[in-house]
Amino acid sequence: MKILSCWLLVSAFATALHAAPRNYLDCIDDALRAMESGQNPEAVSHLLVALEANANDTLARVSMGTALLFGGRTADAEKEYRAAQRMDANCGSAVYGLGLVALGKANLPEAASYFCQAQQIDPQIDIEGSIGYVKYLAGGSFSPSEDAADECAQALQAMNLSSQGKLADALAIWRSLQQKAVRPSFGERIGCAMTFMKAEPVVMTGWPLNEAYKPASTQSNLPKLSGNVSLKADLTRAANVHIVSFFVDGRFVGMTNTQPFNYIWDTTTTSNGVHAVKIEGTDIRGDVVSSKSMEVMVQNEGANLPSARVTGERADGMWGRLWAIMLMKPSASAINYNVALCARQLGDEKAEKIALERVLAANPSYKDAAHRLASMRGGVAKNLYKGTGNRKVVALTFDDGPKADTGRILDVLKQKNVKATFMLVGKQADAFPEMVRRIADEGHELGNHTYNHRNCEYLSETEITKEIFQTTATIRALTGREVEFVRPPGGHTGKNLPNVMGRFGLTTAYWSVNCSKYEGTTKKKLYDHVIKSVAPGGIILLHNLELVTVQALPDIIDTLRGKGYGFVGLSEMR
Repeated sequence: MKILSCWLLVSAFATALHAAPRNYLDCIDDALRAMESGQNPEAVSHLLVALEANANDTLARVSMGTALLFGGRTADAEKEYRAAQRMDANCGSAVYGLGLVALGKANLPEAASYFCQAQQIDPQIDIEGSIGYVKYLAGGSFSPSEDAADECAQALQAMNLSSQGKLADALAIWRSLQQKAVRPSFGERIGCAMTFMKAEPVVMTGWPLNEAYKPASTQSNLPKLSGNVSLKADLTRAANVHIVSFFVDGRFVGMTNTQPFNYIWDTTTTSNGVHAVKIEGTDIRGDVVSSKSMEVMVQNEGANLPSARVTGERADGMWGRLWAIMLMKPSASAINYNVALCARQLGDEKAEKIALERVLAANPSYKDAAHRLASMRGGVAKNLYKGTGNRKVVALTFDDGPKADTGRILDVLKQKNVKATFMLVGKQADAFPEMVRRIADEGHELGNHTYNHRNCEYLSETEITKEIFQTTATIRALTGREVEFVRPPGGHTGKNLPNVMGRFGLTTAYWSVNCSKYEGTTKKKLYDHVIKSVAPGGIILLHNLELVTVQALPDIIDTLRGKGYGFVGLSEMR
């Protein structure tokens, strides 16, 4: 057997310890929390640390495989699942993960085989729905139990009911699933989501992993050891040493009183990962006269590696969380699309429209959802810069809200009995839902300022559609209102926005009085600019929330009203 040497130089009374690694389960806990919110890159970072601490526990391996899979690193994910399977042939979660990999490649026979193996290995995990889904995609029949708790099985039950013409019963299931699929922005669900499309059976969602994956063993700067390693003490500066003892992770593994004080350490008896090796020298009286420690990375390959599975209540809880993350669920797109289909056949046009808006918020390219919604809302692109005719009215519009202090603007408007239009940023609406409800309850109009306030000039039609309908779906969920007006951030349209606006019959809301550069100056400058620039039918662009705007707003309202102007929402400007 080949012997590799590792020289640990011992200096009298010298100690050199590396910082202890973070607790293994703490790292797993942090990784699972990141995965639960779709933060796959963060999860991988935590798991790399966990694998340095313990590379032979299947919990870390399966978790890493899942984070890689959801982050778009399918080949790397498969390697981690297979590594876990080699460590424990009865790891059902690892086998299920291989099934997800196969399903992601649209390899239905292989996916079915892995799912069935996983169920046989661990009957406690309920993957009836996953097996049934593959049968459904392959054109076979599947009848899940009526009380199935698995969302996948529930979705298949709803599909069966629809095919039998029991639309109301199917819709009830889809609506129940719809509530479970809701997340900020009405975006796609985190994890592995079923599409009900044979060509692309599942989508893996969450933050992508844009950088190539480097396993923990290749990233570590520690000495990498495998096989038999010769630990040798250099005692040139510790002449009084009589016996040298060797420790791995604080556990005594051997000793010698014979020069040159070597010990052969069989690293295959130790789990892969980071370990602390200590060499301790004592004199003839047994007193420690020298001691040195260092960390090394054990890195062996092969099927007969020692198990280092962590057990206990906390580890069991983490396996449960990981399984909840891994288990396939119907996508938000599929759920809402089927809600729309059922609603249409039941004659509920409003419910159909709401569901289709949510489909586009999650995935604008899902089946024919965009075509269906366009047929309900479509028209030509409309632009609004100012009101038509010579009515002496103006529209106050406030961009970029809501914010924590939006109430200050609302207080002024309420005091002055003025109605305005608030162009809402979707993510801000999600952050301050009660403020959105207050805006609506006090009679103001709501417009769409995209979800993430991105420059539409550089976005594709798909990206623009998603930005618009994520905000539309959010506003409708909070207020029940349909949104017609969209104001692109900065007024930037590019070549794609008009196509989207026309397709869905939306109106691009511009302005005739731009206050942006004055809102950061003084109350007087802003006031003077508005009063000097306004004309009948004027649309005034203000922001939410600039201090100068709040200060100038009462005087602006009073002066314009004194000049005979009324205040209306954008809907009255057409």
